[in-house]
Amino acid sequence: MKPMALTDQIKALTPAVWARGLVLFKFMASGLPSFLLALPANYVLVEWAHWHKSPTYALIMAAQVTINFFICRRWVFGRRDQHALWQEFSAFFMGIMAFRCGDWALYTVMTWVWPAHYLLVQCGNVAVFGVLKFLFSERLFKRGTAVKKGPRVEG
Repeated sequence: MKPMALTDQIKALTPAVWARGLVLFKFMASGLPSFLLALPANYVLVEWAHWHKSPTYALIMAAQVTINFFICRRWVFGRRDQHALWQEFSAFFMGIMAFRCGDWALYTVMTWVWPAHYLLVQCGNVAVFGVLKFLFSERLFKRGTAVKKGPRVEG
């Protein structure tokens, strides 16, 4: 049996795989606006305001998570309803902040080892934690959709 060429293997991927890949791409891209705000904010607060790197990064992460919730909910996962908005926000914020605690801990250690490269470390952490946060968010927003579309109980 002749092995499939790479192009044939790519064509054989199901539409569901391509669709999920698109959602992952949108998820990663959805963090770009807050990331583009976070880098200069981190630089200004550390270099000009002389804030300590670790607490500054923690504050920036909380702001990023808040911005990203609304972008992810609407653009990535297509949720436009107001159903359970604040419950989803709370679950998203707490879950993503748990990942961001790991992000912050890694950032703190890496900037202790390489203090001059704190912006490079920040960029590396985006890649390291991106897929894990996607899997969590996908599950959260799909669960919210399933609850919304579930059976109606009239009372």
